[in-house]
Amino acid sequence: MATSNIRFGEGITAEIGMDLADAGHTRALVVTDTNLAKLPPVKKTLASLDDQKVSYELYDQVRVEPNDQSFLHAIRFAEQNSFDCIVAVGGGSVIDTAKAVNLYTNYPADLLDYVNAPIGKGKPVPGPLKPLYAIPTTCGTGSETTGVSIFDLSSIHAKTGIAHRQLKP
Repeated sequence: MATSNIRFGEGITAEIGMDLADAGHTRALVVTDTNLAKLPPVKKTLASLDDQKVSYELYDQVRVEPNDQSFLHAIRFAEQNSFDCIVAVGGGSVIDTAKAVNLYTNYPADLLDYVNAPIGKGKPVPGPLKPLYAIPTTCGTGSETTGVSIFDLSSIHAKTGIAHRQLKP
């Protein structure tokens, strides 16, 4: 069974900057939502990156219950910035959005190309993605441990997703 590397405990969020620096990362895309951007988990994350001199861009427009349009918005933002890793701070919606951003910025395609069949084409992820570090702020979806990214496809009012081991944080 393939699993994600999981670290937990009081104060662990403050170590993300050290983790990124130790891995040789110099520029992160931090993905979160508008409400979390004002709260301690994101503030601790950004302070840790600052302390370790890891530069970053903050995308704080993740939609609760993401849809195709919110995924595309996040992907377009990421395409305008350069980064060597992604840090997702939030619940399943944030982490799922970060997974999609990672996939489509590394292997640009029509949104439905990688979406599971029969709704999408179900194409496999072509290769490795950038490292994705997930800092979950909720529990329940387990998105921080899976290779699944779920969203609502607005045009047909259906929840669907992308599933591949490479998406795993």
